[in-house]
Amino acid sequence: MSKETKSQAKPWLSSRRRSAIPAILDPIRRLFEPPQRLIGSYVKKGQVVADLGCGPGYYAIPMAEIVGSEGKVYAVDLGKHSIRTLEKKAKKHGYRNIETHASSAADLSFIKDRSVDFVLANGLL
Repeated sequence: MSKETKSQAKPWLSSRRRSAIPAILDPIRRLFEPPQRLIGSYVKKGQVVADLGCGPGYYAIPMAEIVGSEGKVYAVDLGKHSIRTLEKKAKKHGYRNIETHASSAADLSFIKDRSVDFVLANGLL
């Protein structure tokens, strides 16, 4: 069974294999690891930030809320399914400040040099 077929067979699983946390457990995860706890001290209104290995948006969505319409979030993940999931969430909640890219964290040519205030690379090896 291919990787794509496996993820389709278990839609409740997060496509972020490196974290191995099923997406269905996000509400419980938020109790013990709220995204604001990690990013709240670093991300401010109006900033340009990047979430490398963003998955389906566990940190990208809260960052978009914090930076507001004046800021921008670059959300980058190798998994196209994760990017599509994040795009759907962003559209549903009205976040127009998230720019998604299905790309390796090693290829960030779409981000202008010295234009980012904060980079989150949680879980990247």
